[in-house]
Amino acid sequence: GTSSGIGLDLVTELASRGDKVYATVRSPKSSMTGEDRLSHVPGDVTIIEGVDISSDGVADVLKKSLAGVIIDVVIHNAGSVNGTRDVKGHDIFAEQKLDSVSSETMKRSFDVNCIGPLRVQQAINDQIKSPGGKVVLLSTGMGSIGDNGSGGIYPYRCSKAAMNMLAKGFSCDLKAKGICVCPIAPGFVKTEFGPGADQMEKMGAAPVNQATKGIMDVIENKMNMDGTGVFWMIPTKGGTPQV
Repeated sequence: GTSSGIGLDLVTELASRGDKVYATVRSPKSSMTGEDRLSHVPGDVTIIEGVDISSDGVADVLKKSLAGVIIDVVIHNAGSVNGTRDVKGHDIFAEQKLDSVSSETMKRSFDVNCIGPLRVQQAINDQIKSPGGKVVLLSTGMGSIGDNGSGGIYPYRCSKAAMNMLAKGFSCDLKAKGICVCPIAPGFVKTEFGPGADQMEKMGAAPVNQATKGIMDVIENKMNMDGTGVFWMIPTKGGTPQV
């Protein structure tokens, strides 16, 4: 997911310093605004279109597009509050309350947030640098069981909690290959996620680049085999990433 938000900002930052970046998307156009900013990012960026992590066919797309490529770092960035753009604004949260949440919304969220990263990981698992490769799954504080003091938002919370377990499983299964795996919660930042950037700004979201810099700091300076499987949090108020 690199057409907007954290994914787009990561592509921009990494490409600006000379890294080779493979940016995967369903379409370069933002699903919220329809604007294509990804295609205009300068640097060594290869855009791979047609990557829908909610489809079992994503494996064929990735294997064909990344044939022969050894991957140093994988960032599982794509995610969704509810698995659809058909619900707008604050209705996204209203439909996730205990009395209104549906099994279909739960299923859509799990398909994107938990099963999606599994599909992608299975497709590229043998192409990750070993030893020394790194795998990041973008998580959220809302996937924390201990930090849930308000309830609600069941599809998003539950599917992200399941994704955290997926990350932990990856860390165990890839340890022998010397591949470090960590979930990273980017903090509450202004993106087109959920109700959109304008609403998120009104809710107190921080600039998206704050998350990008924090994620890159964790990847480059904190991820190692002694701490594989550790959950990292980028503070919304800024500061050093925390475990």
